[in-house]
Amino acid sequence: MTTEVAHFGGKDGLITAALQRRLDRWDRIWQEAVDAADTPAGKLPALFDAVATYRNRHIPARGCAVLATGTELPSPEHPAHAVLAAESALLGTRLTLLTDAVGGPDPAALAVDVLLVYDGAMAGLLRGWEPDPLAHGRAVAARLIANGR
Repeated sequence: MTTEVAHFGGKDGLITAALQRRLDRWDRIWQEAVDAADTPAGKLPALFDAVATYRNRHIPARGCAVLATGTELPSPEHPAHAVLAAESALLGTRLTLLTDAVGGPDPAALAVDVLLVYDGAMAGLLRGWEPDPLAHGRAVAARLIANGR
């Protein structure tokens, strides 16, 4: 066993640690994007700007490592599933806070809609869709906000 893997208690520990590192970076970058936006309506689509920033700073991957790991490690007993759950909680909690700040007739439904657009943009990156799925996702999110969902 290599020293790097042994340090983490095996391959599962290494996978979990790598995902946690990615999640910590992602959380910081997304919060930076939210903080940089001037209005509540601008903070919500900053999610898509954050993905672009993350890809530029760290890994220009085609999709989401967390989603990919979830499909490759379906057993909920795998230690990485705690990180997968934490990423889902981060998305849900932050989107709910941001949509509450935007207001409108149904902020909870807006959060679900933006999450669906985000997941679609991430799939678009994986598929290599053109034009840029992140710019398209940002535009769709902005339209959802402008239309009151």
